[in-house]
Amino acid sequence: MSETISIGIDIGATKANIGLVAASGKIIASVRIPVEQHSSVESFIEKICQEVAGLIESNGLKKNDCAFYGAGVPGTADYMTGLVEYCPNLGWEDVPAGAIFKKHLGAEVRISQDSRLAAWAEYLLGAGRGYNSIICVTIGTGIGSGIIIDGKIFHGALNTAGEMGHTVFEKDGRLCNCGNHGCLERYSSGTGMIERALEAFPDKFANRPHKTETLFELAYAGDQELLGLIRRCVEDLAVGIANAVSILSPQVVIISGGLCAHEELIIKPLRELVNRYGYHSWVRKNQLKIERAQLGPEAPMVGAALLYKAL
Repeated sequence: MSETISIGIDIGATKANIGLVAASGKIIASVRIPVEQHSSVESFIEKICQEVAGLIESNGLKKNDCAFYGAGVPGTADYMTGLVEYCPNLGWEDVPAGAIFKKHLGAEVRISQDSRLAAWAEYLLGAGRGYNSIICVTIGTGIGSGIIIDGKIFHGALNTAGEMGHTVFEKDGRLCNCGNHGCLERYSSGTGMIERALEAFPDKFANRPHKTETLFELAYAGDQELLGLIRRCVEDLAVGIANAVSILSPQVVIISGGLCAHEELIIKPLRELVNRYGYHSWVRKNQLKIERAQLGPEAPMVGAALLYKAL
Protein backbone atom coordinates (compact mmCIF):
# COMPACT_ATOMS: atom_id res chain seq x y z
CA MET A 1 0.00 0.00 0.00
CA SER A 2 1.40 3.40 -1.01
CA GLU A 3 -0.68 5.40 1.46
CA THR A 4 0.56 5.73 5.05
CA ILE A 5 -1.13 3.16 7.29
CA SER A 6 -1.41 3.52 11.05
CA ILE A 7 -3.06 1.80 13.99
CA GLY A 8 -5.72 3.51 16.10
CA ILE A 9 -6.86 2.15 19.47
CA ASP A 10 -9.84 3.56 21.36
CA ILE A 11 -10.16 2.18 24.89
CA GLY A 12 -13.55 2.92 26.41
CA ALA A 13 -15.24 1.96 29.64
CA THR A 14 -16.79 -1.20 28.18
CA LYS A 15 -15.04 -1.89 24.85
CA ALA A 16 -11.89 -1.19 22.88
CA ASN A 17 -11.93 -0.44 19.15
CA ILE A 18 -8.80 -1.22 17.16
CA GLY A 19 -8.40 -0.20 13.54
CA LEU A 20 -6.07 -0.04 10.57
CA VAL A 21 -6.50 3.48 9.24
CA ALA A 22 -5.19 5.13 6.09
CA ALA A 23 -3.83 8.70 6.07
CA SER A 24 -7.07 9.76 4.37
CA GLY A 25 -9.01 8.59 7.44
CA LYS A 26 -10.42 5.54 5.69
CA ILE A 27 -10.82 2.58 8.05
CA ILE A 28 -9.24 -0.40 6.26
CA ALA A 29 -10.19 -2.95 8.91
CA SER A 30 -11.18 -2.94 12.55
CA VAL A 31 -11.97 -5.18 15.49
CA ARG A 32 -13.80 -4.57 18.76
CA ILE A 33 -13.10 -6.35 22.03
CA PRO A 34 -14.69 -6.06 25.50
CA VAL A 35 -12.84 -4.24 28.25
CA GLU A 36 -11.82 -6.74 30.91
CA GLN A 37 -12.74 -4.87 34.07
CA HIS A 38 -11.30 -7.44 36.45
CA SER A 39 -8.04 -8.18 34.67
CA SER A 40 -4.76 -6.46 35.44
CA VAL A 41 -3.81 -3.45 33.34
CA GLU A 42 -0.85 -5.30 31.88
CA SER A 43 -2.84 -8.38 30.83
CA PHE A 44 -5.50 -6.20 29.24
CA ILE A 45 -2.97 -4.16 27.26
CA GLU A 46 -1.24 -7.39 26.26
CA LYS A 47 -4.59 -8.62 24.90
CA ILE A 48 -4.96 -5.42 22.88
CA CYS A 49 -1.45 -5.89 21.48
CA GLN A 50 -2.33 -9.44 20.42
CA GLU A 51 -5.39 -8.11 18.61
CA VAL A 52 -3.29 -5.43 16.92
CA ALA A 53 -0.81 -8.04 15.70
CA GLY A 54 -3.65 -10.24 14.45
CA LEU A 55 -5.29 -7.34 12.63
CA ILE A 56 -2.03 -6.44 10.88
CA GLU A 57 -1.31 -10.03 9.87
CA SER A 58 -4.86 -10.77 8.67
CA ASN A 59 -4.62 -7.82 6.28
CA GLY A 60 -1.41 -9.03 4.70
CA LEU A 61 0.81 -6.49 6.42
CA LYS A 62 3.82 -6.53 8.69
CA LYS A 63 4.30 -4.48 11.84
CA ASN A 64 6.79 -2.21 10.06
CA ASP A 65 4.15 -1.41 7.44
CA CYS A 66 2.33 0.61 10.10
CA ALA A 67 3.98 4.00 10.40
CA PHE A 68 2.28 5.06 13.64
CA TYR A 69 0.44 3.64 16.65
CA GLY A 70 -1.96 5.80 18.65
CA ALA A 71 -4.36 5.08 21.51
CA GLY A 72 -7.08 6.95 23.36
CA VAL A 73 -8.32 6.50 26.91
CA PRO A 74 -11.29 8.04 28.76
CA GLY A 75 -9.20 10.11 31.12
CA THR A 76 -6.06 12.18 31.59
CA ALA A 77 -3.04 10.90 29.66
CA ASP A 78 0.33 12.44 28.83
CA TYR A 79 0.88 11.88 25.12
CA MET A 80 4.59 12.66 25.48
CA THR A 81 5.38 10.09 28.19
CA GLY A 82 2.59 7.53 27.74
CA LEU A 83 1.54 7.86 31.38
CA VAL A 84 -2.20 7.52 32.02
CA GLU A 85 -2.53 9.85 34.98
CA TYR A 86 -6.17 9.43 35.94
CA CYS A 87 -8.82 7.30 34.29
CA PRO A 88 -11.63 6.62 36.80
CA ASN A 89 -13.88 4.62 34.46
CA LEU A 90 -11.07 2.09 34.03
CA GLY A 91 -9.70 2.35 37.54
CA TRP A 92 -6.32 3.47 36.20
CA GLU A 93 -4.15 5.95 38.06
CA ASP A 94 -0.54 6.73 37.11
CA VAL A 95 -0.39 3.72 34.79
CA PRO A 96 2.68 3.65 32.48
CA ALA A 97 0.54 2.44 29.61
CA GLY A 98 2.98 3.59 26.93
CA ALA A 99 5.76 1.47 28.41
CA ILE A 100 3.45 -1.55 28.71
CA PHE A 101 2.36 -1.20 25.09
CA LYS A 102 5.97 -0.99 23.95
CA LYS A 103 6.87 -4.09 25.97
CA HIS A 104 4.19 -6.25 24.36
CA LEU A 105 3.94 -4.63 20.93
CA GLY A 106 7.55 -3.73 20.31
CA ALA A 107 6.57 -0.28 19.07
CA GLU A 108 5.95 3.15 20.56
CA VAL A 109 2.28 3.99 21.13
CA ARG A 110 1.26 7.61 21.62
CA ILE A 111 -1.62 7.93 24.10
CA SER A 112 -4.08 10.79 24.50
CA GLN A 113 -7.53 11.49 25.90
CA ASP A 114 -10.31 10.03 23.77
CA SER A 115 -12.31 13.28 23.58
CA ARG A 116 -9.26 15.11 22.20
CA LEU A 117 -8.83 12.41 19.59
CA ALA A 118 -12.48 12.67 18.59
CA ALA A 119 -12.04 16.42 18.23
CA TRP A 120 -8.90 15.91 16.14
CA ALA A 121 -10.69 13.53 13.80
CA GLU A 122 -13.62 15.92 13.39
CA TYR A 123 -11.18 18.78 12.76
CA LEU A 124 -9.35 16.85 10.05
CA LEU A 125 -12.20 15.00 8.40
CA GLY A 126 -15.61 15.91 9.81
CA ALA A 127 -17.66 18.85 11.01
CA GLY A 128 -14.53 20.80 11.95
CA ARG A 129 -13.09 21.00 8.44
CA GLY A 130 -12.46 24.55 7.35
CA TYR A 131 -12.15 25.93 10.88
CA ASN A 132 -8.99 26.78 12.83
CA SER A 133 -10.43 26.63 16.36
CA ILE A 134 -13.12 24.22 17.55
CA ILE A 135 -14.54 22.63 20.67
CA CYS A 136 -15.91 19.11 20.25
CA VAL A 137 -18.24 18.25 23.14
CA THR A 138 -18.89 14.54 23.63
CA ILE A 139 -22.17 13.81 25.43
CA GLY A 140 -22.79 10.24 26.47
CA THR A 141 -22.33 8.48 29.80
CA GLY A 142 -20.41 11.59 30.85
CA ILE A 143 -19.42 14.85 29.21
CA GLY A 144 -15.99 15.46 27.77
CA SER A 145 -14.57 17.84 25.24
CA GLY A 146 -11.60 18.20 22.95
CA ILE A 147 -10.20 21.59 22.04
CA ILE A 148 -8.37 22.56 18.87
CA ILE A 149 -6.88 26.07 18.94
CA ASP A 150 -5.22 27.51 15.83
CA GLY A 151 -4.99 24.03 14.32
CA LYS A 152 -3.33 22.40 17.33
CA ILE A 153 -4.69 20.10 20.03
CA PHE A 154 -4.84 22.06 23.28
CA HIS A 155 -3.68 19.97 26.24
CA GLY A 156 -3.09 22.71 28.81
CA ALA A 157 -0.26 23.10 31.31
CA LEU A 158 -1.97 20.66 33.72
CA ASN A 159 -2.85 18.30 30.84
CA THR A 160 -6.53 18.49 31.78
CA ALA A 161 -7.86 20.86 29.14
CA GLY A 162 -11.38 20.01 28.03
CA GLU A 163 -12.79 18.57 31.25
CA MET A 164 -16.07 20.41 30.70
CA GLY A 165 -18.05 17.68 32.39
CA HIS A 166 -16.15 18.31 35.62
CA THR A 167 -16.65 22.04 35.75
CA VAL A 168 -18.82 22.84 38.76
CA PHE A 169 -22.34 23.68 37.60
CA GLU A 170 -23.97 23.76 41.04
CA LYS A 171 -22.05 24.52 44.21
CA ASP A 172 -22.35 21.62 46.69
CA GLY A 173 -24.58 19.83 44.19
CA ARG A 174 -24.82 16.20 43.14
CA LEU A 175 -21.94 13.89 44.03
CA CYS A 176 -19.85 13.03 40.96
CA ASN A 177 -17.76 9.92 40.28
CA CYS A 178 -14.70 12.18 40.26
CA GLY A 179 -15.28 12.90 43.97
CA ASN A 180 -16.41 16.49 43.53
CA HIS A 181 -19.95 17.83 43.85
CA GLY A 182 -22.11 19.62 41.30
CA CYS A 183 -20.22 18.68 38.12
CA LEU A 184 -21.99 19.52 34.86
CA GLU A 185 -22.08 15.91 33.70
CA ARG A 186 -24.21 15.00 36.73
CA TYR A 187 -26.93 17.22 35.24
CA SER A 188 -26.67 17.04 31.45
CA SER A 189 -24.96 13.81 30.40
CA GLY A 190 -27.01 10.79 29.40
CA THR A 191 -26.49 9.41 32.89
CA GLY A 192 -27.45 12.70 34.49
CA MET A 193 -30.61 12.97 32.40
CA ILE A 194 -31.95 9.52 33.24
CA GLU A 195 -31.14 9.95 36.93
CA ARG A 196 -33.01 13.25 37.03
CA ALA A 197 -35.95 11.64 35.21
CA LEU A 198 -36.06 8.70 37.62
CA GLU A 199 -36.05 11.05 40.59
CA ALA A 200 -38.79 13.29 39.22
CA PHE A 201 -41.03 10.72 37.50
CA PRO A 202 -40.28 7.20 38.83
CA ASP A 203 -43.71 5.87 37.87
CA LYS A 204 -43.06 6.53 34.19
CA PHE A 205 -40.23 4.02 34.24
CA ALA A 206 -42.02 1.20 36.05
CA ASN A 207 -41.32 -2.08 34.22
CA ARG A 208 -39.12 -0.23 31.73
CA PRO A 209 -35.33 -0.23 31.40
CA HIS A 210 -33.78 2.57 33.44
CA LYS A 211 -31.78 3.83 30.48
CA THR A 212 -31.39 7.10 28.63
CA GLU A 213 -32.88 5.41 25.55
CA THR A 214 -36.13 4.85 27.47
CA LEU A 215 -36.27 8.53 28.43
CA PHE A 216 -36.02 9.61 24.81
CA GLU A 217 -38.48 6.96 23.60
CA LEU A 218 -41.10 8.28 26.02
CA ALA A 219 -40.32 11.86 25.11
CA TYR A 220 -40.69 11.17 21.37
CA ALA A 221 -44.00 9.45 22.15
CA GLY A 222 -45.24 12.83 23.40
CA ASP A 223 -44.67 12.80 27.15
CA GLN A 224 -44.67 16.54 27.88
CA GLU A 225 -43.17 16.25 31.35
CA LEU A 226 -40.17 14.32 30.04
CA LEU A 227 -39.81 16.68 27.11
CA GLY A 228 -39.66 19.50 29.65
CA LEU A 229 -37.06 17.67 31.71
CA ILE A 230 -34.85 17.10 28.66
CA ARG A 231 -35.20 20.78 27.83
CA ARG A 232 -33.99 21.74 31.32
CA CYS A 233 -31.01 19.40 30.98
CA VAL A 234 -30.13 20.97 27.63
CA GLU A 235 -30.46 24.45 29.14
CA ASP A 236 -27.94 23.45 31.81
CA LEU A 237 -25.63 22.07 29.14
CA ALA A 238 -25.94 25.31 27.17
CA VAL A 239 -24.69 27.28 30.19
CA GLY A 240 -21.57 25.10 30.34
CA ILE A 241 -20.95 25.42 26.60
CA ALA A 242 -21.52 29.18 26.63
CA ASN A 243 -18.96 29.55 29.42
CA ALA A 244 -16.42 27.50 27.44
CA VAL A 245 -17.05 29.61 24.33
CA SER A 246 -16.51 32.83 26.28
CA ILE A 247 -13.17 31.51 27.58
CA LEU A 248 -11.83 29.81 24.43
CA SER A 249 -13.52 31.73 21.60
CA PRO A 250 -13.86 28.92 19.02
CA GLN A 251 -15.47 29.25 15.62
CA VAL A 252 -17.63 26.16 16.04
CA VAL A 253 -18.86 23.82 18.76
CA ILE A 254 -19.33 20.26 17.55
CA ILE A 255 -21.66 17.96 19.49
CA SER A 256 -20.61 14.30 19.42
CA GLY A 257 -21.34 11.17 21.44
CA GLY A 258 -24.48 9.11 21.74
CA LEU A 259 -26.84 12.02 22.40
CA CYS A 260 -25.87 13.93 19.25
CA ALA A 261 -28.28 11.65 17.38
CA HIS A 262 -31.15 13.66 18.87
CA GLU A 263 -31.12 16.60 16.48
CA GLU A 264 -34.52 17.99 17.46
CA LEU A 265 -34.15 17.65 21.23
CA ILE A 266 -30.43 18.38 21.66
CA ILE A 267 -28.72 20.08 18.72
CA LYS A 268 -31.38 22.56 17.60
CA PRO A 269 -32.16 23.82 21.14
CA LEU A 270 -28.44 24.31 21.80
CA ARG A 271 -28.18 26.65 18.81
CA GLU A 272 -30.68 28.95 20.50
CA LEU A 273 -29.71 28.47 24.13
CA VAL A 274 -25.93 28.87 23.86
CA ASN A 275 -26.48 32.30 22.38
CA ARG A 276 -28.97 33.10 25.14
CA TYR A 277 -26.37 32.47 27.83
CA GLY A 278 -23.36 33.76 25.91
CA TYR A 279 -21.36 36.95 26.25
CA HIS A 280 -22.93 39.76 24.21
CA SER A 281 -19.70 40.63 22.43
CA TRP A 282 -19.73 37.34 20.50
CA VAL A 283 -23.46 36.67 20.57
CA ARG A 284 -24.29 39.91 18.73
CA LYS A 285 -22.09 38.87 15.79
CA ASN A 286 -23.99 35.57 15.39
CA GLN A 287 -20.81 33.90 14.14
CA LEU A 288 -20.61 30.87 16.41
CA LYS A 289 -21.68 27.62 14.74
CA ILE A 290 -23.05 24.59 16.57
CA GLU A 291 -22.87 21.44 14.46
CA ARG A 292 -23.52 17.75 14.84
CA ALA A 293 -20.44 15.52 14.61
CA GLN A 294 -20.05 13.64 11.33
CA LEU A 295 -17.73 10.73 12.10
CA GLY A 296 -19.79 8.80 14.65
CA PRO A 297 -18.42 6.43 17.29
CA GLU A 298 -15.29 5.61 15.27
CA ALA A 299 -13.95 9.17 15.65
CA PRO A 300 -11.64 8.54 18.67
CA MET A 301 -10.10 5.51 16.94
CA VAL A 302 -9.52 7.46 13.73
CA GLY A 303 -8.16 10.40 15.71
CA ALA A 304 -5.76 8.07 17.53
CA ALA A 305 -4.48 6.67 14.24
CA LEU A 306 -3.99 10.18 12.82
CA LEU A 307 -2.47 11.70 15.96
CA TYR A 308 0.88 11.83 14.19
CA LYS A 309 -0.47 14.72 12.13
CA ALA A 310 -0.65 16.78 15.31
CA LEU A 311 2.87 16.05 16.54
